[in-house]
Amino acid sequence: MKLSVCHKITFLIFLLCCVPRIILANPFETAVNLDSLQKVLHQVLENKRLFDLRKQEELKGLREELAANFSSLDERYRNYQKLFNAYKSFVHDSAYAYCKKLSTCAALLNDPGKINYARVNMGFVLISSGLFKEGIDTLKEVRSQYLNGQQKSEYYFLQARSYFDLGDFDKMEDYYYQYFNEGLKYCDSLVSANPVNSYDYLCGLGLTQLRKHQYKAALASYSSILRLPQSYQDSAINLSCLSYIYSRLDEPQLSLALLMQAAIIDNMHSTKESLALIKLATYLFNRGDTKRAFTYINNAINDNNFYGARHREVQISKIMPIIQLEMINGMEKQKRSLIIYASVITSLVIIVIIFAFITSKQLKKIKIADQLIVKKNDDLNQTIQLLTHANQTLDNANRSLTNMNAKLDEANMIKDEYIGYFFNVHSDYIDKIDRLKRSIEKIVKEKRFEEVQLVLNRLNINFDRENLSHSFDEVFLNLFPDFVADFNALFEPEYQVHLKPGQLLNTELRIFALIRLGIDKNEAIAKILQYSVNTIYTYKTKVKNKSFVPNEEFEERIMQIRAVRD
Repeated sequence: MKLSVCHKITFLIFLLCCVPRIILANPFETAVNLDSLQKVLHQVLENKRLFDLRKQEELKGLREELAANFSSLDERYRNYQKLFNAYKSFVHDSAYAYCKKLSTCAALLNDPGKINYARVNMGFVLISSGLFKEGIDTLKEVRSQYLNGQQKSEYYFLQARSYFDLGDFDKMEDYYYQYFNEGLKYCDSLVSANPVNSYDYLCGLGLTQLRKHQYKAALASYSSILRLPQSYQDSAINLSCLSYIYSRLDEPQLSLALLMQAAIIDNMHSTKESLALIKLATYLFNRGDTKRAFTYINNAINDNNFYGARHREVQISKIMPIIQLEMINGMEKQKRSLIIYASVITSLVIIVIIFAFITSKQLKKIKIADQLIVKKNDDLNQTIQLLTHANQTLDNANRSLTNMNAKLDEANMIKDEYIGYFFNVHSDYIDKIDRLKRSIEKIVKEKRFEEVQLVLNRLNINFDRENLSHSFDEVFLNLFPDFVADFNALFEPEYQVHLKPGQLLNTELRIFALIRLGIDKNEAIAKILQYSVNTIYTYKTKVKNKSFVPNEEFEERIMQIRAVRD
């Protein structure tokens, strides 16, 4: 199981790597890549559970490492830091719990650097969950002189982010600019504390330019940032920022491609504290792609519920009802369309029933004509009586087909198929009888009685019967193409039916084919197939005894075999 999960994750990572790199200077090439990015994002969202399992395995390993080295304070602090880093964008409650343990361990070590960095981590957890006041108060307690260079940069960036996020969350003009200016101060501190064109320098500079709406300058800064080594979490954040810049510069294709890449990276690394999917859902909804927007916003809701960020709930609540309303409107449109389609289909069914009624009346007229022909033929001599017998046989076949057609009238699909079949067969028989009648009348009129036997010898009843059976097989299998396979499924392999080459149905199959069409009386089946009732009963009993289905349920199972257009 674990091997299968690893293989799937490896394949998805390979798929992501195969997506062509975004060429920032050429919007056309990026637009071409959108389909590839969309397919990768779809695959990643479909397999989020696998990535979360991989994350859980990573966390399990870190907890085992913590337990193995718990006796050493230094190792315990180091493992708490690892667990915090793993949880901080995955599960807020766990990140908060390990951050508290990290602070306790730092206090036991009595190391000012570790104590203050633990406060920075606690500030991150609180800000990420939407507790801005608590987070900023915690960050105010940090003594930055005890932090190393990287930790200090992280502290400045977190302070800037805290004030910017708080201003965006409040949206009150009086307080917004107060928080905005505080954020800019920390961006300036971040720029001043790092070498020119270093990663942290460009982050501070790019964030300042982005917040001041200097989008062209910010574009150059973030383009440079993405060329530098960075963590997957930072790369997703920077891609989202660059996406926003391109949207402000009226480059929607580039903006969408970058936002998709950010969402892919977040979900492949189980980052639950993320805005990429929310922004992507909002972007697609504004472009009219409600279906994908609904999918992405639901994924974002699940991620937020898993992580537990309060301020993200507010952001989601603004766009989610709008998307849901649009989805409901779309469903209503589909409902109206279905009602229209249902009305049309109902009308067509009524028309078919009317035509079936007309056809039934025509068949009755034909039957009356046949009876008149039989009555006239009864007045002929012994030779003519043999012809009458043949006519009666054909008439019985026609009656059987007419009865079958009347029963199949209950199911429109079967009725439509067999009406044409009955017309053709009946027309051929009437033509044949008419030709035979005229021929015999001519012979009798001319008193050439010796030629009557020659005319009768040209009748080939067996050939007609075989041709009739073959036609029935073709029509039935057109309606039930899987009948033989479904019939065989009721038997063990050694008792299944194996047809000869060119054979469509055998006698047993024809018996149960007639039952499937609603002809379940042995007398009716015997009359159609020209067997005795006892022979039909013997065939049915023999077949039922071979099946693993109880005899009393066998015919019910036959009736459950579905037609091709059911």
